[in-house]
Amino acid sequence: MEFWKLLTGLQGKILKTLAQGRTFEVLHVGQSEVIIVPHRTMKPRHIPMKEIEGSYQKLKAIGQITRVEIEAEYSPRDPAYVASILAALPGVRHNLKTIITLEL
Repeated sequence: MEFWKLLTGLQGKILKTLAQGRTFEVLHVGQSEVIIVPHRTMKPRHIPMKEIEGSYQKLKAIGQITRVEIEAEYSPRDPAYVASILAALPGVRHNLKTIITLEL
């Protein structure tokens, strides 16, 4: 699965949230979840894979997804992290001018 390979490539990477620039590490990419560690709290957060994969599928199908859509439709607790993870994937751009929008 191409998506799985892309995500596992982020394991061990330090990323930043798109709007506030808060750093976090992608600690582990598992089959059912991605575990991240925000540097501000140093407490692991478990993001269900379905939240990331659902957001990615919409991004691939439509060519864009906003952070608001990620929160409303896929990840009510971790939309900033999901958006940052997706933005770190090859070929994904983001725009911070009005609302966070990810595009392919």
